[in-house]
Amino acid sequence: MGINSRTKGATAEREFSNAIYEWAGVRLVRNLQQSRSGGYDLIVHDDEAGQVADAYRGLAIEIKRHAAVTPALIKKWWAQAMKQAEPKQLTPILAYRADRGQWQVVAPLYLINAALSRDIGLDSTAVLSVSGFCGVVSEVG
Repeated sequence: MGINSRTKGATAEREFSNAIYEWAGVRLVRNLQQSRSGGYDLIVHDDEAGQVADAYRGLAIEIKRHAAVTPALIKKWWAQAMKQAEPKQLTPILAYRADRGQWQVVAPLYLINAALSRDIGLDSTAVLSVSGFCGVVSEVG
């Protein structure tokens, strides 16, 4: 991965973290282990406490920033998010933004309604806005 790509990724992670803080009041920070272990991008800051922060701790959040987003890219990114969530048995989350676009968050349907299947295939997900995603996670917490 080139320096420009890493910089773009780090900038996107900070941008999304700031949006989560604005909507949910939970501080997410870059997962510094990600580059060494291939893990997910964001984790809850150690100083965060409470039910909502704990709900975010159950998520493996993968961040993607791309000039243009296609269904093929979303499928590829979702596969990566699922793979990274599995070792710690976390819920995969994919947040992505295209140039000049808004953040979109892909989440399994069971996060929205616990009575639904625990399937995490892309066809069992919903695409949410940041505010919608934060509302769902706050309700889980």
